[in-house]
Amino acid sequence: MQSYIDFLDRNRYKIVIFVSLIVMIFSISLKNLEYEGNYRIWFDKDSKILKDYDNFRDRFSGDDTFVVAFKDPKGIFNKKAIKTILDLTEEFQKIDGVERVDALTNYQYIKSEDDDLIVEDFIVNLDNLQEKKSIALKDNLILNRLISADGKSVLIAVKLSSSSGVDEEVNIYVMKKLKEIVTLYEKMTGYKFYISGTPAITASLVTISQHDALLLMPFAVIAVVIMLYLVFRDFMGIVVPSVIIVFTFLLVLSIQVILGYKLNNFTVNIPSFISAIAIADSMHLFLAWVYYRSKNMRNKTAVYMALKTNLLPIAMTSFTTAVGFATLGISKIEPISTLGIAITSGALIAFILSVTLAPAILLIKDDYRVKLPKFLTLLNIKGYGAFIERNSKKIVAIFLLLFVVVGYGLKDIRVDSNSIKYFSKDTIVRSGSDFIEKSITGPLVYEVVIDTKEKNGVKNPDFLKRVSLFEDELMSHFPNVRFSTSLKDIIKRLQSVLNSESKESIPNDRNLIAQYLLLYSMSLPQGMEINDKIDVNERFLRVTLYSNVQDTSKDLEMIKWIEKWWSSNGKYSANVQGQTAIFAYMQSNITQTLILSITSTLIIVVIAMLLIFKRLKMVLLFIIPNVAPIVLVAGVMGYLGINIDIGVAISASVILGIAVDDTIHFFSKYFTAIKSKSFEQSIDYVINHSGSAMILTTLILSVTFLVFTLSDFVPNVNFAIVTVIALNIALLLDLVLLPALLALFLRVNR
Repeated sequence: MQSYIDFLDRNRYKIVIFVSLIVMIFSISLKNLEYEGNYRIWFDKDSKILKDYDNFRDRFSGDDTFVVAFKDPKGIFNKKAIKTILDLTEEFQKIDGVERVDALTNYQYIKSEDDDLIVEDFIVNLDNLQEKKSIALKDNLILNRLISADGKSVLIAVKLSSSSGVDEEVNIYVMKKLKEIVTLYEKMTGYKFYISGTPAITASLVTISQHDALLLMPFAVIAVVIMLYLVFRDFMGIVVPSVIIVFTFLLVLSIQVILGYKLNNFTVNIPSFISAIAIADSMHLFLAWVYYRSKNMRNKTAVYMALKTNLLPIAMTSFTTAVGFATLGISKIEPISTLGIAITSGALIAFILSVTLAPAILLIKDDYRVKLPKFLTLLNIKGYGAFIERNSKKIVAIFLLLFVVVGYGLKDIRVDSNSIKYFSKDTIVRSGSDFIEKSITGPLVYEVVIDTKEKNGVKNPDFLKRVSLFEDELMSHFPNVRFSTSLKDIIKRLQSVLNSESKESIPNDRNLIAQYLLLYSMSLPQGMEINDKIDVNERFLRVTLYSNVQDTSKDLEMIKWIEKWWSSNGKYSANVQGQTAIFAYMQSNITQTLILSITSTLIIVVIAMLLIFKRLKMVLLFIIPNVAPIVLVAGVMGYLGINIDIGVAISASVILGIAVDDTIHFFSKYFTAIKSKSFEQSIDYVINHSGSAMILTTLILSVTFLVFTLSDFVPNVNFAIVTVIALNIALLLDLVLLPALLALFLRVNR
């Protein structure tokens, strides 16, 4: 160790310059940093879910539809409102990438004249609006879909072409054009316009991740620097941790870009993870240096002692973090594997910089006078170990009571990855969705693809009647489903128009149904064909459901119910498609992967601790401070009404990583001290050498993570809240409960 310190001392300037140049060279690649928000990244390339969805898109041209809505308190059927709809429909149709626009005005109204079938635009001018109103408010093909039941709110559907819908750049472009158009019309008409739909979600995911990356990431770095200044009011206290943090995540992000990875709403938090790792390493090393310098040691000796006492725990924490996150790297889900690779490389880079660059910087000024932290110093604490020894039973009892009380909140924990709930309520896509749900219909769209198992099976009268039965029972079981539409509704309308004397709403004759569809298809204008409702062989029928926003558990329950209903009703089968369903399927993929990672990390940590500390009887003590914070914060989430989403799921990895770091530092110092000191003195030694670093690291990270509560992406907000709560719980467990358990453990084993 001494020869290594001598090497660092001789080459301290060269090391600082060399590392700085390496970081600068790598950082050049950051000019190519890109973002993506496409739903496809959350599934592996061979995913059956994606294959089924792609088949759905091939058959029915996709479900990529923006919706624009507005309200006229006096009712939509006035000249101003109808002209606005007519004009907007025309304007939206001009946007590149838009395939068709469906609105109240160009709704294909079906009627008959002199035994001839007429299919025409419902409103082409501003005449006879009251007559149109009386028709529209009784028309179940558009009521609660394109127009509200009270006739005051209206919805315009802007459908993208099948090829354009999968391109997030097209989504962003169309979203931008829609915003420009409605902003202009807001000034012209005074109406408030709302935008939502699945492409709007995709576009918002990208734009918000860009916002967070460009604004919140630098803000988080600034927050770290400010906290370091407030804590230390010392140049070295700011420089050493800041340089390690900034250099580490610049290198990590550069490596990500070089490997061809893009940022998304999941990996935009990489700097936060890196900060957590890097600041823990650098803070322990720096405060140890401050401790030894305060004892009037020479600078070089203080650096030597700081590195000697912290090298093993820093190496252990870096190893366990790297290995734990490396388990994510093997995931087939790109954002998760990207995160795993990033944090693994970050842990290794932070370790290398902490044992090379950090001591090199500290060695530069031999005569530097250290300052103790302004907020808190535990560098010379005495009597804490004796307090723990005297009150260990009471402390354990209090924590057991805390576990019971907080653990009660676990009963209210729910998993929810609903795509609309990803956004704060004041964002365009969320406010648009809320307005549509409140005023018109369900904003979430599910596509039920029913397989009749035979060519032309869609024309089977028994099948169509079964579809009607299915819709009735579905809405009875799931009241959140507000509207259902399919080709069956058009057939029923054709029957009522062309065969009004019949008592059957659906013809009993397959040939008559075929004739109806032929007449209807021939009457439609170009671009309004029915190939988005049935496939070319007329074997598959598309039933579109409009639902209120609901928890993912309800989504999955409904999907399971639908598929079971069709499999148990005759020879048919069904599966649920659409991007709303995709987001529901996504949650289980992510959660399962992260649970596997957390479990693997915990096992690795326990094995590593056993190999290094060789204390088999203390396995439970190794585990409790690391698992308990996750369990306790889950209970707190139950009380606060925070659901488990992507942000909360990834926070578990961060919580475990930092809790493990603190536990390793605690045990490393404890087992060193207990060889020559009493229990009370050993606990004091631990607090002197690691307590300040543990507390200050938690404090600084808490402020840093709280920056992400400013995000419009709700999982980022939840991630920040949950992580901050858990970090402080973990600190409390490590500094209070763990020593109390150790005291009881020693009594039992004496």
